[in-house]
Amino acid sequence: MWRTIAIGMAVAIGLAVASVWIVNERFDERIEQEIEALLEQSSSQQRIVVQENLNELPEPVQYWLSAAGIVGQPIPRTIRLRQEGEIRLGPDQPWMPFHADQYYTIDPPAFIWRVSASAVPGLFIRGVDLFRDGRGSMQMKPLALFTVVDASGPKLDQGSALRYLQETVWFPFAALSDAISWEAIDDRSARATLTLDTITVSGMFFFDKAGQIIDFHALRFRDEDALQPWNTPMHEHGEYNGVVVPTEGEGIWGSGDDSFTYIRLRLVNLDYDVAEVYR
Repeated sequence: MWRTIAIGMAVAIGLAVASVWIVNERFDERIEQEIEALLEQSSSQQRIVVQENLNELPEPVQYWLSAAGIVGQPIPRTIRLRQEGEIRLGPDQPWMPFHADQYYTIDPPAFIWRVSASAVPGLFIRGVDLFRDGRGSMQMKPLALFTVVDASGPKLDQGSALRYLQETVWFPFAALSDAISWEAIDDRSARATLTLDTITVSGMFFFDKAGQIIDFHALRFRDEDALQPWNTPMHEHGEYNGVVVPTEGEGIWGSGDDSFTYIRLRLVNLDYDVAEVYR
């Protein structure tokens, strides 16, 4: 009898594992189709950045782009990256290790972020954030089996647009986009405004004396709450494809005693003009 029970349990566990594997394969197939569609929408035009392209920008932005090393390089049609780190849902929630891949286009401004986070041993959460045509959406699925978050709407549009604007630190060429305008605040900071057909958002970039990006500040919607302070300190920098970009940073909601860090991440790979899905 015990042998029969053991065999039955083993079969049940095997079927459960197989079911989760199949569902995750289908999840990835669907997301990869969306990634490919996003990458295919990128403009076919490409040009080399020359110093004259920077001359009309505020001085701290010029200094940043020069220090980043984009002059003399082609503006990429597509960008892809991999990152890893820790994420949590609230100040009293546990940290969850995660790894993610992300894909961008500059013309038009768009991204898709695919993440897998480990909630507890044996339980992982699959998620995808999409920003396209000025609209944002988010889905979260434990084990990719069922949906616990399926969000969209004007507040998420605003948050996704701000996220895109901030994440141009990984592809500084976007600072030259017609969709982004700049205003100097002082010699170490500048305000950027992203204007699309459906939405306009703005935030402040901060630079160190070497011209490197060290922070970004904005007011952003968090879930369905009112606008909250949001900033993203960046601590380390490295060179990918001849361009210097931030490689470590964090995201912080709120300010003062009410603030909390919700994500810590590290860049592990960055490619320009590789219009392929990570496998």
